[in-house]
Formats: sequence, C-alpha cells, structure tokens
Amino acid sequence: MISDRLSHLQSEVKGYYDQLAGKETAKRLAEDAEKVRIQQGIDKLKKELGSVERDYWQRWRAEIAGLTIPEGDAEIVASQLVGEVEFLEIEPAVQRNAELMTVLQEIKAALSKPGIPAAGKLKAAIPLLPGVISYEMELDTEGLLRRVFPTFCNFADKLKK
Repeated sequence: MISDRLSHLQSEVKGYYDQLAGKETAKRLAEDAEKVRIQQGIDKLKKELGSVERDYWQRWRAEIAGLTIPEGDAEIVASQLVGEVEFLEIEPAVQRNAELMTVLQEIKAALSKPGIPAAGKLKAAIPLLPGVISYEMELDTEGLLRRVFPTFCNFADKLKK
C-alpha cells in the first residue's frame, strides 16, 4: 500500500509541473521586459520542484523494496521506461554527459535482463532513477519527467487500491 506521504508528494510534484507550465506559457506570451522576471520565477520553481522530486523518489525507492508488483503492471511500466531511456539516449545534451549516459545504460540493462520477471526488473531500475532526475533537471530536458511521471502516478493509484 502506498503511503499518504508519497501520495502527498505526488500531488505536490503535479502541482509544481502545473505551475511551471503556466509560467512557461506566460513567458512565451510576455513582452521582452517581463521575460527575465518570469524566467527568474521559473528557475526558483525548478529548484523547489527538484527538492520535492528528490523526496518523492527517495520515498518511492524505500516503498518499492517492500511492494509486490503485479507482473502485468510491471511489464507496462518497464516497457514504458525502456522507451523513455531510449528516447533520452538520442538527446544531444544527454549524449554529451558521460555520467548520465552510464546511468541510462544501467537502467536499460536492469530493464532488459533476460529471465527475470518484469517486477524484479522494475525494482532494480527504480532505485537508479533518482540519479537521472537530478541530471535531467541540470540538462533542462525535463520532458522525460513530464512523460514518465504520469506512468508512476497511474501505477501509484493502482497500488492505493
């Protein structure tokens, strides 16, 4: 069963992404004089988001160790993660970061091990993700989290039931 704290953090992260989307839209529509001020707000919001995301992933890491993940759900999440990792590997900003490429290859290897059930692969890959998240924010390729986070939200909702 997923903890109330993890559910709360999940809501917080979603709220931050909603705020971030609003600020990015405002920046795009703003006059040049306002864009710097809005960008400063975006930068501050990203710092706050990073802190909440770290807490979220640490909680996930702790809770995933004790969970029994239904194989069907694990297959879906694992296959989506493999797709996202493959997508990230072709990003030029990611390719220039050797440390990040190493982490992505570790995640891909954990998700591709033959003979291991998807639930085991998923448990092996999730502890690796917090490293990707921190690099991901530094590289400003936050599209990964925007695509993967709903997967984890849906997975967490299933675990609540």
